[in-house]
Amino acid sequence: MSLQMRLVHARKGLTPPALHTEEAAREMAAGAPQQHPMPQRMRARFTATCEKGVTRVFPKQGLRSGGALMFLHGGAYLFPLVDGQWGIVEGLIDRTGLPVIIPDYPLAPEHTATDAFDFVQPIIDEVQAEFGRVVIFGDSAGGGLALSLAMQRRDEGRRQVDGLVLYAPWVDVTMTNPEIDDVQPRDKILRAPGLEWAGRAWAGDLDPADWRVSPLYGDPSGLPPMRIFQGDADILGPDAIEFACKAARVGVDVRLRVEPDGFHVYVLSVPVIPEAEAALDHSARFISGILTQA
Repeated sequence: MSLQMRLVHARKGLTPPALHTEEAAREMAAGAPQQHPMPQRMRARFTATCEKGVTRVFPKQGLRSGGALMFLHGGAYLFPLVDGQWGIVEGLIDRTGLPVIIPDYPLAPEHTATDAFDFVQPIIDEVQAEFGRVVIFGDSAGGGLALSLAMQRRDEGRRQVDGLVLYAPWVDVTMTNPEIDDVQPRDKILRAPGLEWAGRAWAGDLDPADWRVSPLYGDPSGLPPMRIFQGDADILGPDAIEFACKAARVGVDVRLRVEPDGFHVYVLSVPVIPEAEAALDHSARFISGILTQA
């Protein structure tokens, strides 16, 4: 673990952990902000347009053809895109030259998972029709949503996305894995009780253990190639690792990087943390490899 990783994680421990109780989760959801616009630092180098709940970001120079990225942001299915997540968008555009499409998908508790499915699936179809190959990247809840959408596309016979890049994906909203208790003392960011409530709110009429809400319980057979970046000081880690192993056993092209002492979505700390820079470098090589396939 780098010194930077250690310092950032220690600093996160100075503030109360997110979603530490159901009441805290309800209060945070009630006070959720609007989606954060593209930061000022990016405006000289990128253009961003927003129409019908979809933000499209293009580099002003070096635009690469033949594909696009789609970003499904995290936030426990309660929060929209926030300022820190723009760093992942910026880092992957810089490394790939590809545009990024960002759906502002419906969030709990006002909306449920099925609302988000109905909103995002047609956007994927449109992006595929316009750009060709599409790779989805997502952090935390966004990673779980990406997996769910890919499984549904497989089962519905829709054109599949070409790849998935997942940063600490939330693959089981029930938070019942007994290994979570072993990791919890080292996680300074998340707590299970609030996440359990967020998961139930997101599930709506579905069982929280339904694979469309918790992809860990689904069949990963036939999913597109994927890369997963996970920290081992993250209570979502045990389930993400279990999912990666399950996918590998059925022949999915999946590679998992578990960062020692990595906190939840450590890649958000790009460019401060070298492990975050390395994760984006690996992600970009994976994406570029997909675009150059015959």
